[in-house]
Amino acid sequence: MRTSTAGTRSLGFTLIELSVVLFILGLVLWLAAPRIADVGEPGRNAVFREIAANSEEAFDYSLFEKRETRLILDPPAGTYRFQIAGGKKTSPAKPLGSRLAITGIRIENEDRPLDLVTEIRYLPGGKIRPTRIFLRDNGTGGETTDWTLRINPFDGSVDVLTGTVVKDA
Repeated sequence: MRTSTAGTRSLGFTLIELSVVLFILGLVLWLAAPRIADVGEPGRNAVFREIAANSEEAFDYSLFEKRETRLILDPPAGTYRFQIAGGKKTSPAKPLGSRLAITGIRIENEDRPLDLVTEIRYLPGGKIRPTRIFLRDNGTGGETTDWTLRINPFDGSVDVLTGTVVKDA
């Protein structure tokens, strides 16, 4: 029967070494798991940039091509899409993501019902009515933030404002 003697090295790891490695692996997973869960889902800033870019494109199309374009918001489904009037060109419905929700739509100071699909029209000649889209971001960790997307009627650009901004200061 072999016994350990001083000065000899044993093969394998001690219980303390294994415990430290498992603790570090658990810590890494604990920090990374929330981020891994959101992979493949559009982030708030990506959605805002996409809406802003498409809004300016829709405005330019209506201004230069003299064709009506629409931003179609579907609050119950949590999606949006752009469409050229007449149905010839329609972008696929894009999700807002599980964290973003539309909490209000206001066109020319008139609130729209959230249980219906709403169309924001970019009229031929580059005309659009003043529009605000109110969103809530249910961020990680349970904190929520409200955002307002203000569509500028003069150039179709989108301003992203923190909070629910009903009127300009």
